[in-house]
Amino acid sequence: MSYPTIITYAGGTPTVTGTVTLFDSTVAFPPGGCFHLLGQQWFQYSIRTASDGGTGTGTITGSFSLDAGTTWRPFYTSSTADADDDDAAATGDVTADEVYVGLYKDVRFQFTNATEAPTVFEVNLALHCSKPTSKVTRGHVLHDNDAAAADIAVNDAA
Repeated sequence: MSYPTIITYAGGTPTVTGTVTLFDSTVAFPPGGCFHLLGQQWFQYSIRTASDGGTGTGTITGSFSLDAGTTWRPFYTSSTADADDDDAAATGDVTADEVYVGLYKDVRFQFTNATEAPTVFEVNLALHCSKPTSKVTRGHVLHDNDAAAADIAVNDAA
């Protein structure tokens, strides 16, 4: 059994159109593959955003680097939205996912805000050496359709 590595986010609240880095393996570990050599396979996050007007939106982008963080290539995006017009906790304000990162030397996840500055920005992050939930089945196969475009496809074996 493996246990998660909890990551403490200390990046602050994004501005109206600002971008904050949630996690960067070239900062947390020596760049150039140490992240991968430590067996980190999954990046897990939960982000709660809320704004006074209820119109806040954002995008979480995952990127990988083959050159120790000099050039980043996006491979993952997910959007967030504010579910209501106050700062009260609401399930709709939370965006969560588990992202397979085991095939990359270095990864970086960023949040880019749009529309309205968040008044609430709660971030929970973790790294896992094995899949954290049953999201991926035992027969799940990941294969590279186009290495140059970083296009990863998923097939479920029966």
